[in-house]
Amino acid sequence: MSNKRLKIFAIFCTLFAGVCILRLAYIQLNPHSVWQGQLEKIRTGKSTELNPLRGKILDRNGKILATNEACFTLGIDYRFARLADRRFWQVQLLKCSNETEREKVKAKFQQDYSTLNEIIALCAEFKKCTPEQITEMINKQINDPLWELRLYLAGKRKSPNQELEQTSGDANELLLAASEIDIAEMHQFQPLFKLENEDEVLAAQLKFIDIDGVEVQPGSERIYPYKDAASLVIGWVKPWNSTDQQNSDEDDKYSPGDMTGFCGIEYVCEPYLKGRQGKIVYSIDNEVVSRTERVPGGDVKLTIDIDLQNKTEDLLKNPNLNPVFGKAIGIVIIDVNSTDILTMASIPDFDLNTARQDYSKLLKGENQPLLNRVLNSYPPGSSAKPIILSAGLSDKKITPSEVISCPAAPAPTGWPNCMIFRTQNSSHDQLWEYEGGNNARNALRGSCNIYFSRLASRVEPETLQHWLYKFGFGQPALEIKDPAIIDSFRDRPVRKFPQPNGIISSSIPKVGNIPFEDLPPLDPEERKFFGIGQGNFRATPLQVANAFAAIARGGVFKYSRIIATQPADAGYNLNLSQQTLATIYDGMHAVVNEAHGTANAQFAGSGFEGKGIKVYGKTGSTEKPYHAWFAGFAKDSSGKEVVFVVLVEGGQHGGSDAGPLARDVVALCIEQGYLK
Repeated sequence: MSNKRLKIFAIFCTLFAGVCILRLAYIQLNPHSVWQGQLEKIRTGKSTELNPLRGKILDRNGKILATNEACFTLGIDYRFARLADRRFWQVQLLKCSNETEREKVKAKFQQDYSTLNEIIALCAEFKKCTPEQITEMINKQINDPLWELRLYLAGKRKSPNQELEQTSGDANELLLAASEIDIAEMHQFQPLFKLENEDEVLAAQLKFIDIDGVEVQPGSERIYPYKDAASLVIGWVKPWNSTDQQNSDEDDKYSPGDMTGFCGIEYVCEPYLKGRQGKIVYSIDNEVVSRTERVPGGDVKLTIDIDLQNKTEDLLKNPNLNPVFGKAIGIVIIDVNSTDILTMASIPDFDLNTARQDYSKLLKGENQPLLNRVLNSYPPGSSAKPIILSAGLSDKKITPSEVISCPAAPAPTGWPNCMIFRTQNSSHDQLWEYEGGNNARNALRGSCNIYFSRLASRVEPETLQHWLYKFGFGQPALEIKDPAIIDSFRDRPVRKFPQPNGIISSSIPKVGNIPFEDLPPLDPEERKFFGIGQGNFRATPLQVANAFAAIARGGVFKYSRIIATQPADAGYNLNLSQQTLATIYDGMHAVVNEAHGTANAQFAGSGFEGKGIKVYGKTGSTEKPYHAWFAGFAKDSSGKEVVFVVLVEGGQHGGSDAGPLARDVVALCIEQGYLK
């Protein structure tokens, strides 16, 4: 009996041992087993994030507008930096239940705290500032971003479907939850300040050579070689923080210390410019366990000619050449054939290399330097009259030769007076008495308010709106449609340039792309003011430029582009008759080249006609608010053609305030080879 029991016991032991051996083999060989996961954690000592290399921004000729330069920074180990943060100590106290435990906490960090004070004192000596300023720098540049990220992650874990939970729930509870979040940056040196040159790098290495927790680190910074040129087009970068998390996904995640686009092309093309992080994972023996290579960001090539842009901005900043020096001005120049935006100048501007440090000052600056005048909306004034004439002629509400009388008398109540009557007590009837009267071409030539207010009132409100919409008003004028840049957003919304749609109705429409059918209606009584570009009518200089480019193109509307690799817009035909176009060309040519043309005095003596350059223009001015406009196009005998629009905030007269700048812009286009 005992032998039988012994055999059973032996069999049981053998089976049990077999099961154990099989199980051990499974967890050793199966790469997805829990044991292998734990073993991987044991093997892994630390990891290093490889920051992506941000792509460059180039002008149309390949000149660098934004790039990265190598630099050195002084970094502090977060182990010491955290001790300057009140939140760190708050968490420690929350974990203590009595005074004895609090004393133990103080004793635990006493040595590190003394080291931190030594670091702060040496940094203050090095930077020639106070210890308090260094402490503030540590909190602002190291502690705050890391805590924001940890709070963000804690909030997401608490409520995954919410964007951010920092403002809800118990503050101490969230703080404690955040303190349990361990991120890689907490185990790395964090940059404190930049070392400006090789001498500073050497001085820092010598000063901190024996100090634990301080390290001179190589890195890169964003540089803008042309400083203030095209500042509002290019934009600049800022340090990433957790509130930007919603704009990224796992493939292009950010870490504290990374830069992200803040405005302009840097912001709009952020995912494409940024690239993707890499990562090196080390074992506890400092051997590489795995390596993910970083993917460099793509370069963005603009249609902007930085030389033409620079010269245009220099013109605006020269008090001897700019008759309205000191006023805010926007200028846009477009190549008609390619749809390329060659220049988008907005004055005042600022140095992109210091914009981040000067942001608060810029935000409050006189004349709003952060406002892009080319993409801001204004009453277009008389610059809208060629479009109104297109609508009236195409809708057969008038013929080119028909006269609308402009007598030397006040207009009826509720109707606008003509400028010539208000300023000279004269009339266009008298002026054109022997030149065909106040017909279409002469009404453009003298910018007659009586003619265009009466003409607009003949066109049905919805028809007038429809013509304005077809000419690009009431909708965004500039969008990114480059396939590669769009693909970089993956499933996220594509970013857009901040720009108003303008207004072509009697009430303010909703924001965003609005189909024509969803626009608010135009009050019939307001048509007479739309006819002279006032009332509720609002447009951006770029919208006006696109509309004038359509006229210059023979009635084909195309959106302009600012990304050189973006396919040119296919556009659509406005179906303007040859007679309509000829009438508009004749009137706009007379504005510049004939006596009593509203810009003839400014262009007289320019010599453009003698050089084979034909200039067509339209002046404009508005009241309450006061702004001056000049919109036009110039073409040479070889077929080259540019459109240009000048907007002067606070300007009184389109001819005298904006006209001289428009004349000099044409000269610059000849100088740069865009007209021959």
